[in-house]
Amino acid sequence: MLPSRGEPITWQRTSGLHRTPYEIMAYILQYLDIDDIFNLSLCCHHLQYIILEESLCKAIVTAKAYYTLEAEEARLNGRFSRALRRLIKRRRALSQASPYVVGIVGLADNYQYIRGKLCYIIEARPRRWLRILDLHDSTSHELVIDIPALVREAVPRSAKSRKYKFRTLYHANGITSCLFSFALPNTENWLLVFKAGEQSIVEKLQLESTAKLFVRNNEDYLYFGTHSETGADGLRRWVLQGFNIRDRTWFPRKRHLPNLVGYDTGSTVCFEIIDEYFYGLSNQTAFEVEEIDWTSYYYCFRFRLDEPDPLRTEIMERDSSWRRQHADGPIDDRWGFLKLDKDEASGRINIIEARKEWLTGQSGSRRQKGTRRNYYITEVIFPANREDVSTEPSTIHGERMDDQGSGLIGYIDRPKEITQQDRSPQNVHLGDDSSVTSILTRSMIHLCAYQRCCETFFDLIDDASTGTSSHQSLYLRTGHRKPRPTPISRASLAYHNELTLEDKHWQHYLPNEIYRWPPRKTQWNSDLLNDVYHILNPPGFQGSVTASSDERSIVYSIGSDSNGLKALVYLSFDPAAKLKGMVCGARVLGQQDMADSQGETIHFGFSSELRMDVTSQHSQDVISGDKGKEKAIDVSHGQLASYVVAPPSMEVPSMHPSSPQPEEGTRWAWTAKPMHEDLPGKKFNFGIPNRQIDA
Repeated sequence: MLPSRGEPITWQRTSGLHRTPYEIMAYILQYLDIDDIFNLSLCCHHLQYIILEESLCKAIVTAKAYYTLEAEEARLNGRFSRALRRLIKRRRALSQASPYVVGIVGLADNYQYIRGKLCYIIEARPRRWLRILDLHDSTSHELVIDIPALVREAVPRSAKSRKYKFRTLYHANGITSCLFSFALPNTENWLLVFKAGEQSIVEKLQLESTAKLFVRNNEDYLYFGTHSETGADGLRRWVLQGFNIRDRTWFPRKRHLPNLVGYDTGSTVCFEIIDEYFYGLSNQTAFEVEEIDWTSYYYCFRFRLDEPDPLRTEIMERDSSWRRQHADGPIDDRWGFLKLDKDEASGRINIIEARKEWLTGQSGSRRQKGTRRNYYITEVIFPANREDVSTEPSTIHGERMDDQGSGLIGYIDRPKEITQQDRSPQNVHLGDDSSVTSILTRSMIHLCAYQRCCETFFDLIDDASTGTSSHQSLYLRTGHRKPRPTPISRASLAYHNELTLEDKHWQHYLPNEIYRWPPRKTQWNSDLLNDVYHILNPPGFQGSVTASSDERSIVYSIGSDSNGLKALVYLSFDPAAKLKGMVCGARVLGQQDMADSQGETIHFGFSSELRMDVTSQHSQDVISGDKGKEKAIDVSHGQLASYVVAPPSMEVPSMHPSSPQPEEGTRWAWTAKPMHEDLPGKKFNFGIPNRQIDA
């Protein structure tokens, strides 16, 4: 209806961004990272379709997070918008130290946390159990393996031995590998590979050596390695042996690794199966030789799982594998770790190494001495053509090694290089400097890790080491960096090349945002935090801490009770994670530690402002919930579950009800409800409205 004559016309004006055509918006989103895309969708309700519209979310997830678990599940169920929101929340929760789930998930003598699967052993002699719980999928049951029954079936003559050792080595694709050792009278070591879900023993092999034993596998192939081969110089080398799981056959020859230096897995060497390749990595290049005054390189190789032929092995070239120049300063090896990481967007493989270095005086706009913990990223690049693949198994970075002795002599006699490559600030994350590292000692920190997907380093710290309390007080500390909103101007690019690595980094990135969780106790929030603190530090479980982590969870064991069992504490940053019996609704967010403008001096700050939105900046201590309604958790005073102190009932349902039941007494694997359902105390989920999860 048109207005009458003389009546003013009022036009409803809409921002130009709101009127942007769908196709143009999709084009703009190509140049934004996922975090910026999410922030754009929060500008107003008109733009919320960016994270709600399935076809647009599918394009975003496919282009920017194709290799994530969220994308994999979305390709199966078609819910790409949910996958995008879940991915963003996971990354933000990790970078801002704000887990969604915290709880005690079990009691164990020892454990392994491998790619979301928790494998823990309970020894209630003469009964022993291995239990496997899938934490990533939040399953409502767990596999239970009767260890004595398993080893009797695998190695019948071991039944005569009363004492034996059993530990988990690896678990992936439903396949578990364990080391079984017994003496009768001489010690025998066996590698046992089995599928508990099918109650089948895949393979058993008596081992010649267990020195630094490791196992890696996928659905089709398994490789294990030991640091046991002795070279002509008397030094030990790595040796691999492969197994075809489908054909149940071993490869005819062992794979020797004469050029892989180092023996400490996770610190100086790393082994992984990624896609269809076996990868090996070392950050050292010589045996018993101090690398002084020359350049250090990574040694990285890969070969196809179905083709472990030395002549077909790919080796990183020297130009791509540069690590550091030793003029950069000494390294404190206690803080270092080494791993291979698959990029969530591109699928490329990257080397991630953490080093604490003593910095010497530097030229540039800022001179600094002391120490700094840095995190270095190097992309793994192999020769493009198969013709470029090394045809010399005894070659390292193009240098022929006819035998180990000549290789060592050649390494000593080679020219001492002074080669300093220019590092991109994107591939170096500057961590804590000496103002912080002098406060945080290595004995205080039980876990050091880095996640490139959200550019965050995190530590699990015992705060009691610096206080007067004799009780443990564990907390999580994260450091997250963000790029500066404005790029460097062209006028400063010429001068930019003269700056130090630290100067370049701060020109591209803002100072690290430091968060801690749970927040510090104050007078007003102490009652609210008691539950969380008692989960992280269970009463009666004081002592050593062993921690593991991945891109969405942290699991650690702490202390031991009167039965010798350790408590297994679980923290998840995945908003989709859940455990049966969780108490939901309360929200405890990370507390930000305020830093100065250069990110060098840390001042612990606190704000009582409340904020409930998980997607917002967690720049303050945030806690919500019903005050004083819950009691402190004390696992040690609760009665242990029946299957910890007594054999499980044979009435436990079969894993596959439709399959024939095994004969009485021969079954060594079954499913049961998770142990955490029978443990006293609470488990919290901070991302779901107030209710209790029953399934």
